[in-house]
Amino acid sequence: MDAYSVGELNKIIKQTVEGEFLLKNCIVEGVISNVKRHSTGHYYFSLIDDTGSIDMAMWRSKVQQRGLEGALENGLLVQVRGNISFYEKTGRLSFICEDIRIGAKSDYQIAYEKLKQELYALGYFDERHKQPLPPVPSCIGVVTSASGAVIHDILHVASHRNPLVTFKVFNVPVQGPTAGPVIARGVAMADADPDVDVIIVGRGGGSMEDLWCFNDRALIESIFQCTTPVVSAVGHEVDYTLCDFVADVRGATPSHAAELSIYPLLDLQEEVQQKLEFIHNTVQYRIQKEKQQLFSIANRKITVPAMNLVHQQRNILQRFEHLLHSAIQKKSQDESRKLAILATQLDNKNPLAKVIKGFAKVDLNGTPLQTIQSVQIGDTLDIHIQDGSVKATVQEVTHRG
Repeated sequence: MDAYSVGELNKIIKQTVEGEFLLKNCIVEGVISNVKRHSTGHYYFSLIDDTGSIDMAMWRSKVQQRGLEGALENGLLVQVRGNISFYEKTGRLSFICEDIRIGAKSDYQIAYEKLKQELYALGYFDERHKQPLPPVPSCIGVVTSASGAVIHDILHVASHRNPLVTFKVFNVPVQGPTAGPVIARGVAMADADPDVDVIIVGRGGGSMEDLWCFNDRALIESIFQCTTPVVSAVGHEVDYTLCDFVADVRGATPSHAAELSIYPLLDLQEEVQQKLEFIHNTVQYRIQKEKQQLFSIANRKITVPAMNLVHQQRNILQRFEHLLHSAIQKKSQDESRKLAILATQLDNKNPLAKVIKGFAKVDLNGTPLQTIQSVQIGDTLDIHIQDGSVKATVQEVTHRG
C-alpha cells in the first residue's frame, strides 16, 4: 500500500467529514468556555460538557445577523446550529456556527454570580479599600506557578522598563479544585515579606473551569486583607475572575500587570532631571527679579550711603547665586552616585539574575539544592532555566574532594 502525504490524508478527511449528512446543519448543546472575540469581529470558543469539548467559530456577519454581539460569555448553556469544518492546512476540525440559542446559565456561572453579589454587598470590591501602587517599587512578589509562562513574561517586561527591580516568586498551583486556598497562603506569605513592595497574583489564560480557583473565597479574603498593594493578572483581557474585582489594580494580562507595577527607569531619570531644571529656573527667575528691583532703586536719585547699601546687597545676591548653583550641582552628583550604587545592589540581590544570564536553579522536592550530600541516585531534580524547566533523574553522584 502506498503511503499518503499529509496533504492527501487531510484532503480525504475533509471530504469524508464535510460530506457526512449527519454533520450538516446539526445541533449540539453544551457550555461556552474560553470565548475570544477577534479584532475582525469573529468569535472563537469551546463548547464543553462532562463528556468532551469541541472548538467553535462564529463569523462576524452571523454574530451581527443574530444580534449576538457581546452576548456570548463563558459559562452560558447554549444550543448551537451549524456545520463541521476541517481545515486541511493545519488538520484542525471545528464547528462553524450558523445560529446560537442561549439557554440557562451553567452551574459555574450561577455560583460565580452568587458569590460576586455576596462579596459586593460585604464591601470587598469598594474603591475606598483600594491602595495605590508604589511609584518606584524595588521588589515585586509574584504569586504563581514557577513553571508557567507568567514569570518569563514579567521578567521580559522588567528587563525593558527597569532591570533594577528584583522579584520574589511564591510558587503555587494555579489550577485544580484545591488550588484556591494554596494561592491564598502564597498571597499571605508575600504580604508578610518585608522586602515586597507590590504583589502580582495570576496565571495565563484558560477556560472558566481552569481559572475557577481564582474565584475561591479564601483567596478573595486573603487579597482583601493584604496591607501590600495587589495586582491581579489572571488570564487574557476578556477573562474576569473575582480576584480582578478585589485586587487594588487589575492587569489585563501578566505582561500588562508588570507594566502597571514597574515605572520605567528612563522616565524616572527624565523626571528627576526636569525637577532639577525647574528648581534651577525658579531660582534664576527670583534672582533676576531681585536684581531688577535693585537696579530700579539704583536709578533713582539717592544718597551715597544708600548706593553703598545697594552694592552690598548685590554682592550678597551674587554670592547666594554661586552657592545655590554649587549646591544643586553637588546634589545632582550625589543622587547619581546613589542611583548607581542602588543599581549594583539590586542586581546582586536579584534571585533570578543568574537564571537570566544562563545559569540554572535546581530544586529537590521543591527545595533549592545547595549540597551534593542531599542527593541520592534515583532522585528527581527540577532544573529551572530562563525559558522553562526540565525534570531530570540522578544517575550518578560524584563528591568533589
